Amino acid sequence: MQIKDLASGDGYVYLMEDSTKVKFYALCHNYESGLNGKGRTLFCRESPATSGTHTASKQADYRVNDNYEDAWYKNTYVNKFSDEVRNLIGSTKYAGQYAYYYSHPGIGVSDGTALGGETYESSFFPISAAEVGVSDFSDGSALSSAAISRISNILNRYGSGIWTRSPYMRITYTDESHFPTSYYYASSLYISSASGSSLSTSEGTYGSSYGYLPCFTLPETLYIDKDGFATENQPPEVTSDAGATGAELGEKNAPFTVGYTVTDGDGDPMTITEKVNGVELAVRENVITGTKLTVQCLSEKALFQQILNGENTLTLEVDDGKTTTEWTATFTKNVTSAVLSLAQPLTADDTITVAALTLEGSFPADMSLTVELTNNALDDAPAWENCTDIQSGESRAFVHHAFANKTAARGFAFNYKVTAARGESGVSGSVTMIGGVIG
Repeated sequence: MQIKDLASGDGYVYLMEDSTKVKFYALCHNYESGLNGKGRTLFCRESPATSGTHTASKQADYRVNDNYEDAWYKNTYVNKFSDEVRNLIGSTKYAGQYAYYYSHPGIGVSDGTALGGETYESSFFPISAAEVGVSDFSDGSALSSAAISRISNILNRYGSGIWTRSPYMRITYTDESHFPTSYYYASSLYISSASGSSLSTSEGTYGSSYGYLPCFTLPETLYIDKDGFATENQPPEVTSDAGATGAELGEKNAPFTVGYTVTDGDGDPMTITEKVNGVELAVRENVITGTKLTVQCLSEKALFQQILNGENTLTLEVDDGKTTTEWTATFTKNVTSAVLSLAQPLTADDTITVAALTLEGSFPADMSLTVELTNNALDDAPAWENCTDIQSGESRAFVHHAFANKTAARGFAFNYKVTAARGESGVSGSVTMIGGVIG
């Protein structure tokens, strides 16, 4: 996943502040594209990083980049991040408004525009009044309702106000003329209350202390690693002859092959984990980019047998040490018969004359069950003897057999061949254990 795939208001990445893992929520994509070009995503911290004032006293002017919060971002907060993270963040251009203090009670006297627009640039900055939906401000574009709801949640959890970067304008009236006297303070609005996607702002006078909520942008082309951190590392890619992730492989009743190729744009060695229904069945380590492979757990008989009948989901999990990519496919296993034998025959020092087997599992009445035994399993052509004395119930079957064969060119050795097949009823059966004795 890339930054551009994050949902505004809900999507997030992690960054390290000193040694602390901190969550930052995505607020909007293509933030102020007219200033920054397309492709930068605005984030805010999961909670204010600290609290403080904007100014200690009334001043003649207010500038976005001339207050205590801005100074704290530039001189203190930025140093909480590594050089790597600071390089990812870079700097962002954003809109601001300035104000200056003046008072003219005389009739018809005007000082022109008291609130004006400016463009600022820094790594970290506060949200603006316009961005949180205050319509009479022009210092930025209004965020989506989802983004404003996120800020609302942050405010309510914080339990106190959060500074914006927007100045406050106070209008009073003189007793003499009843004409407006405008005061522009070197202070800011703060977000004072919230309900859902609606925020309210109030005057933050000099000396007032409220939360510093850092905002910044990241390039939308960055990736998010397996731990949720923003990174430039390219995740591995999986391409398969079966199609894109989510492929449907159909019904399978025997081992089958699915080919795939793994690549990594950074050339990192990869670990591939094959899972069926979340269960790990095979692992490959130190796989180099461009390697062509076949899914082991589907092509190898012993692994395929571990997969149950029914709907199954195959997952290829490819990890380059920083980022994990998953490729999935679904298939239906429908195996209605099976042949079971010992991988290695049981050898004996003397002639094997009799054998007894006990089978445990589930044996429907119309299940086909055939048992063949041999006492010369090591010979080139073993003498397989079909047993006719099978006694079966719902959960057990018993076999007792006296061998007709008395010769073994390579020494006596025992093996069995149990063939089970589903009956016309369609009721499935199973063999969970085979045990017995030979003599």
